[in-house]
Amino acid sequence: MTARGRRRAGLVIYTCVLVVVAGSAGPIPFVRALVYAAKPNDLTPDYVAAHAWLHGGPHGPGAAAVLDGEAGNVYGASIGAAHVRLLAAYYVHPPTAFLMLMPLVPFGYHAAVGIWLLLSIASLALLSHLLLSATGWIAGGAARLALFAALLFWPPVVLNLELGQWSIFLATAIAAGHAAWERGQHRRGAAWFAAAVAFKLTPILLLPFVALRDRRATAVLVATLAVAAALSLAAGQLDAWHQFFQHSAPNVAVWQAHPHNTLSLSGLLARLLIGGPFARPLALAPAWARALGLAGEAVLAGIALWLTAARSGLPPDRLRDGCCFALWNIVMIVANPLAWAHYAILLLLPMALILRAADLRAAEARTMRALVSVALIAFTIPVDTIDNLVRPLPAVPAASFLISFPLLGALLLFVAAGLGARARSPG
Repeated sequence: MTARGRRRAGLVIYTCVLVVVAGSAGPIPFVRALVYAAKPNDLTPDYVAAHAWLHGGPHGPGAAAVLDGEAGNVYGASIGAAHVRLLAAYYVHPPTAFLMLMPLVPFGYHAAVGIWLLLSIASLALLSHLLLSATGWIAGGAARLALFAALLFWPPVVLNLELGQWSIFLATAIAAGHAAWERGQHRRGAAWFAAAVAFKLTPILLLPFVALRDRRATAVLVATLAVAAALSLAAGQLDAWHQFFQHSAPNVAVWQAHPHNTLSLSGLLARLLIGGPFARPLALAPAWARALGLAGEAVLAGIALWLTAARSGLPPDRLRDGCCFALWNIVMIVANPLAWAHYAILLLLPMALILRAADLRAAEARTMRALVSVALIAFTIPVDTIDNLVRPLPAVPAASFLISFPLLGALLLFVAAGLGARARSPG
């Protein structure tokens, strides 16, 4: 068999493995998504909070209560919204997020949910286009349609659509920002990154990359965030910000050991060293869990900072710069205390950028592709498969490592991005 034939056979086998892994939970994830996409657990608090602020104002009926506890469900029921499972606060997203939900409020809950679902799918189509463009591969309409279809049935996307989450929008905003950045439109790219931060605070970890590359773009990012925060304050959301910061830490403490928190470093450490209703700890050492988590995140951020700074004084190199950008995207996920399985959608762009850099045909190329391949398999495992393997809860310590197999994939992806950021072109 020729080398080309071996590569084709290997690709076919790998694709079969991906399909088997994606389908390992059977039809359950897809059936559940069809059922719960009409009453999404994570979008509902966004909508209810936006409704309360739009109709009640900062001191109106239900406005403050919506942000705290079971009263949010009471208010939601009064406007036809679905019941939300609670273990902590009702609403724990930044107020700038539900500010963006306000245009959907006049349509009513069920219509707003339908619009959100359609917008999510449309955003996924745009993301597919941006990902193929990021790889640098020339692809026709059939390839783009195939990628969109594959992503639509990819377990992290299915989970995102079930919950009504923001990950598709976040990934699209960051990919659009990166595309603008590579065209030399740094300030427009920074504005896209700021939009992602307004959805969820986690993308603020892209700031070091921007700051090391373009001071004006940094100013645009900060100014855009300031405008978004000012708009939320002008809408009377000072109390919402207070509630957000007050409830964020307790919310993390409740949920961080959950078996669906698969991509978080602190999630793994919480399962091993803190425990709770979701996990039986190996040892009860919460101080060590926090210390090890901070140390690990500091090491990853330090490596990303070192490699990014090493490139800042050199001529532009889009392949290596893309890998530097990928490093910060991966740190953004791993350092998130609540990095649920659907956050893997945000790692699609890093994978595309790493594969593009591997086309340098440097000595590291084969290793980089292998690491990306393993990472993609790790991200493809449905949460239902993980549930079936680790139940009953609380999960035993050995199961905590199994739950965090996607985290291992993210760390392997970090290694691949690091190789790409430092790899030398063949001479």
